[in-house]
Amino acid sequence: MAHKVFVSYHHANDQKQADHLRNTYGNDNTLLDKSLDEAYEDMSDDEILAAIRTEHLKDSTVTIVLIGSETANRKWVDWEIYSSLRPYGDRSRNGLLGIYLPTAGATPARLQDNIDSGYAITMKWENISWQLESKIQAAFDNRSKNNLVVNSRKRRERNS
Repeated sequence: MAHKVFVSYHHANDQKQADHLRNTYGNDNTLLDKSLDEAYEDMSDDEILAAIRTEHLKDSTVTIVLIGSETANRKWVDWEIYSSLRPYGDRSRNGLLGIYLPTAGATPARLQDNIDSGYAITMKWENISWQLESKIQAAFDNRSKNNLVVNSRKRRERNS
């Protein structure tokens, strides 16, 4: 894998798959684990969004969303997708790759909008060993398709 990837997921439910992804396919410079933690609870929404952009996504070019049973209900997953789709400064937007885990429930709405538009790429967890690299490349390549990006949905205000 030649692209730096940010992984967004529901920590309580999908940490095992995230760890497998990082340990099997990544290294310190490829799969970036800069996930949000509880310390952000005391920050304002604007401060959290700025931190996502400047501390968590800054080195990445593709965002992988691990879609498990509760991923669609997570506020910060939505905010990570939202921030991934917004260019800022000299940084372009990230490509999006949704990976359906065996436990997959609903797809996060903002991700689904971009799957429907053709911007986001998807795959199944079961195919990771032979599709991951090509799917990351396809998501990276889609970054130039600005007309396909859908990011107008209101951000989630809370987990459900």
